[in-house]
Amino acid sequence: MRLLRTAVPALAALLAVTLITVPAPAAAVESGDLSDAFYTPPPGELTTGPGELIRHRAADFRIEPTGLIDQDVRSWQLLYGSADAEGRRIAVSGTVLVPETPYAGPGPRPVVAHAIGTHGLGDRCAPSRALAEGTQYESLVIKSMLDRGWAVVVTDYQGLGTPGGHSYVNGRAEGQAVLDSVRAAQRLPEAGIAADAPVLVAGYSQGGQAASWAAELQPSYAPELDLRGASVGAPAADLLVVAEGVDGSPAFGFGLTAAVGLKHAYPELPLEELFTDHGRELLADISDDCTLQIAAKYGLHSWDGLTTEDPFARGDWRARLTEQRAGQHRPAVPVRLYHSRLDDVIPYRAGTELKDRLCALGASVDWDSYLVPTHIATFYAAAPDTTGWLADRLEGRPVANDC
Repeated sequence: MRLLRTAVPALAALLAVTLITVPAPAAAVESGDLSDAFYTPPPGELTTGPGELIRHRAADFRIEPTGLIDQDVRSWQLLYGSADAEGRRIAVSGTVLVPETPYAGPGPRPVVAHAIGTHGLGDRCAPSRALAEGTQYESLVIKSMLDRGWAVVVTDYQGLGTPGGHSYVNGRAEGQAVLDSVRAAQRLPEAGIAADAPVLVAGYSQGGQAASWAAELQPSYAPELDLRGASVGAPAADLLVVAEGVDGSPAFGFGLTAAVGLKHAYPELPLEELFTDHGRELLADISDDCTLQIAAKYGLHSWDGLTTEDPFARGDWRARLTEQRAGQHRPAVPVRLYHSRLDDVIPYRAGTELKDRLCALGASVDWDSYLVPTHIATFYAAAPDTTGWLADRLEGRPVANDC
C-alpha cells in the first residue's frame, strides 16, 4: 500500500486542486465557437473507418489561459472515425500533442492515449477546446508525459464537440474512441508517430473506466497497436456501485450526468418519464453543463427524491448499466490499478472489485491503494507513480502482479 508518505506531496496536491477548482471566468467556461464546422463531419453517410482521419488542423496547446508559457509542443486537433456502442460509424474529435525535441530514447517515439476524465455534456466542454484554451484541468499531468518525450493523444469521446449527445460512461464507445485516437495520430503525417510506436494507455475516473475498456478491447479491436501497459485510476468501473455511492452526496450531479449519457447511447431507455417535475428540470439543465457546474449545482440530491420509479430496479436500466462494467475481457498487457480509500466520488470498492474481476480473467494487475483524501487530489498525488510505471513498461522492467 502506498500511504501519504509526507505532508509535502499532500499539500502540493491539495494546493493544485484548490487552484484548478476555483471557478473559471465566464469567458473561459463559455469560450469556443460552437458553430465551428471543424467538428462536424461531411454531410451524408459517414464512411470513414475506425481510426481514419477525416480532417485535422494545427492548434494551440496551453497549460494556462494566457499562453505565456512556451510549451515547445506541436498540437493538432483531429476529427477521425470510430464506432459507437452498437458498432455504428461515428466521427470523434481529439487532440495530438508532440514535443518539438526529438525523442532521445531507443526506438520510435512512444504515444500515450490519455483517456480524459469527466468534462461534462455540452459541446463547449470538449477537452480539445480546453487544451487549446489553457483551461484543461489534466494538462499538468499531460505535460509530465510530454516532458519525457512521449507523444500524447486525447480523445473527446463520442458526442463531446461532435454532433449528437455525449455517451458519457459508455464503456465500449469510450474504449473504441481511445484506441481509434491512437490510430488516427499514427496516420497524421505531420506528427511523425510511427505505425509501430509503443503505445500506453492511462486514465482516471471516467478516464479510468475508458482506459480499462481500451486495454480490454485492444486484442480484438486494435490488435495491430503495440500496447505495452494501461494505467487505470479510480475507475467508474461499475455504474451501479457508483450510482449508490453518489446518492445524496455532493457528487450526485455526476450520477445525473451518467443517466443522460446512457440515454444518449441507448435512446430506447426511459428517462424523463421516471423523474419528478423537479428531476426533469435538473436533467434539462445539466444537458450542456461542464464539470465545475455539475459539481457545484446538483449535489446532495437523491435518486428517491427526484424519481417516481426506481430506475435501478428496472431490468432495462440494470442491463445497460451492467454492460458498462469494466473487467469483462482479459487485457493482454499489464494493468496498473489504483484507488484511494478516501475517495469521495467513486467508492473504493469499485476499484477493488475491478481488480478481482481482472485477476479472475488471468490478467496481470499491479494494485496500489492510497490514503489521499478526495477523488481529485489522488489524481495529482498519484501522477508521479503513474508516469514512472508507464516508463517502466517502455523500458521492459519487471512488473508486479498482485493477483
